[in-house]
Amino acid sequence: MKEVLGKLLIFERIMYPLLAVFLGLAIYVSHNDIAHFESQMAADDGFFQWMIFSTLVFAAIMCFYRANILKPFRGGVFATCLIIAGIVFLCFAFDEISWGQRIFNFESTPFFASHNTRQQMNVHHLVIWGFHLNNIVFTVAIKILATLYFIVLPFFYTKLEKIRAVVNRFAIPLPRYTQTGAYVILAGLVSLIPSDLRYVIFEFGFYWILVLMMYNPLNDEVFSRISLVR
Repeated sequence: MKEVLGKLLIFERIMYPLLAVFLGLAIYVSHNDIAHFESQMAADDGFFQWMIFSTLVFAAIMCFYRANILKPFRGGVFATCLIIAGIVFLCFAFDEISWGQRIFNFESTPFFASHNTRQQMNVHHLVIWGFHLNNIVFTVAIKILATLYFIVLPFFYTKLEKIRAVVNRFAIPLPRYTQTGAYVILAGLVSLIPSDLRYVIFEFGFYWILVLMMYNPLNDEVFSRISLVR
């Protein structure tokens, strides 16, 4: 137990309890005032949607910052991968708020008006050929990728030098077992929410833990300036 706590940085020691508070709040409100939970907390432009947006923007900033400071030491490929990851996080963030549609009050294009379940300018509510994109991503893809990323890849990273070299060259942060465990706990807590909008809370927790994993990954030596030879 002491060894696990020793590996937790101060940032993580603050952010994990804070995440627990948010999850506890969501569970409590969903059980005591489901109408408020669905119409305010987990709804579009609600508390948790803006928390998801903020978390993703923070992840993007982290990627851009690391690309800038580590490029002289890790090379162009490493920095480029971080920049691409940052752009992806920004796209996910702004898609979450429909690219500011409800803020700036602009109309959806005909494509999104006819293919989006909420007639909004975002990808995560699209329905293509009868398939809900959000369900495909978070029901099928996430389960497959999560198994490979959180269990299989870290195992082979510690065993095979070739895998380790590829992962580090392309700036892929790997999860520690504590972070994988946090996802298991997250899934269990979210299942306690008696609402179909529980997926919003899971999405929030998923990205929150992802940021913590990126901040202190298993292969932290390639993302840290402390380990650099100057």
